[in-house]
Amino acid sequence: MTSDDRLVSRDWKDRLSFSRDGGKGFAAPGGEFTRALYEWSLTDQGSPLRTIIEGRRVVELGAGMMPLGYGLAAVGRARNFVAVEPFYADLQKRSIHSFIEENSNLIPRIPYKVVERDMLDYLIDEPDNLLCIVCCGIESCILPGPDYQSKVEREVARTLAPEAFFISSHSDLFPRALPFVDLTYKRPSNPKVSDRLRLHGAREAFDLHGETLSLLQVRS
Repeated sequence: MTSDDRLVSRDWKDRLSFSRDGGKGFAAPGGEFTRALYEWSLTDQGSPLRTIIEGRRVVELGAGMMPLGYGLAAVGRARNFVAVEPFYADLQKRSIHSFIEENSNLIPRIPYKVVERDMLDYLIDEPDNLLCIVCCGIESCILPGPDYQSKVEREVARTLAPEAFFISSHSDLFPRALPFVDLTYKRPSNPKVSDRLRLHGAREAFDLHGETLSLLQVRS
């Protein structure tokens, strides 16, 4: 099997092999933690998360195969959504298209695009103070190394809009320049499982959304 064949294979293990050979991090297919966050946002307990996203330019780093990052942005009535995914962009595009068709009467449609790029390369090209960023399951073990991780964290802090949050679920990316709050919530599909959620933002974000954050903390 050639490199090109591995990159378009329907088997995520082939894509994982391709990503390892390229040295740009490991192509984890993901989806579990994004699904949990999306499903929680549909509940009364998780509804304040939609307030945080509303009207924002939402970018999901390492979106993987599944469309739930788009789903989260759509139910939150985000301004638009960008899925950044270097290894599963083709599957991500198809899954978002299917999600929109299947939920056309239930969830508002918002503008979106899928960007087939490495997350650091993508962030470097974004201007300052623009984005609301979502990151689910991006652990250190799937990144190229600590220097790469530090660079991504700095770019997250730079590109984050002053009144927006870096929404991080089960992710090791940790922009230390930004204040944060840790939360946990019960997974809707399995209440015995607690999921981790961390929100990083500038002082303006915490001032604007203080009441919303207090609801999340009380209800989690």
